[in-house]
Amino acid sequence: MEKKTGIFKDIKLIGKNNPAVAIALLWVSIIPSICSLILVPLAVRNTSFLEQIDFSNALGILLYVFGGMLLMGLALMPTTLFAGLSGFLFGWQAFLWVIVGYSLATLLGYIWGKSLGKDSLDLILEKYPKAKDLIRQKENKVGELIFFVRLSPVIPFALSNLLFALLKSGWKKLVFFGTFGMLPRTTLVFFSGTIASDIYSAIQQDGIGGKGWVFIFLLALSIWGIWSFFYNPIQKQS
Repeated sequence: MEKKTGIFKDIKLIGKNNPAVAIALLWVSIIPSICSLILVPLAVRNTSFLEQIDFSNALGILLYVFGGMLLMGLALMPTTLFAGLSGFLFGWQAFLWVIVGYSLATLLGYIWGKSLGKDSLDLILEKYPKAKDLIRQKENKVGELIFFVRLSPVIPFALSNLLFALLKSGWKKLVFFGTFGMLPRTTLVFFSGTIASDIYSAIQQDGIGGKGWVFIFLLALSIWGIWSFFYNPIQKQS
């Protein structure tokens, strides 16, 4: 049996041919997790400060969207985590601006990917066989490919931005089809965040009573729904 190499050895091998690709792969592989471990506790400890963002004010919206664009577009935080936190902290008033934020983040990631070398695509796909299979199956249907990749969790958001830039999908198609592809997952995660917020409020005010247990059940149900909806089809294809 052929022994698989570790991700860091793979990236090191890629770096010999194209250092820019190696740095990009290393970044999207580890930075989102590291930054999330730092940023999420920070956000939770400063909820009162963050809740001062006024979504009825243009400046407040601008700051929120710009911050989301940087966090998601630079792979500092996964899109699902950003959506869940936004639902928890701000509720449905932030939902539209989450969508605007990750649409702009898509453009930022696309520009980043365009700056890499033209020979980068094959190097990346060799280390992501599932992504390679998806792209090869639908390479002649760019819109469908973008939609499916965004819909499924096979390829992380930041990595897919790089891939589509190297595929020269075009930013207009990427934003249009990508937005609709991410919408179901974003909605479910955002909704889970709003439920978690209600649970937290119920516990803070009354302890876990009947209302709290109902919210906990709904949260568990929504998480299970997200998992089964996206994970099972991928297992069947494997």
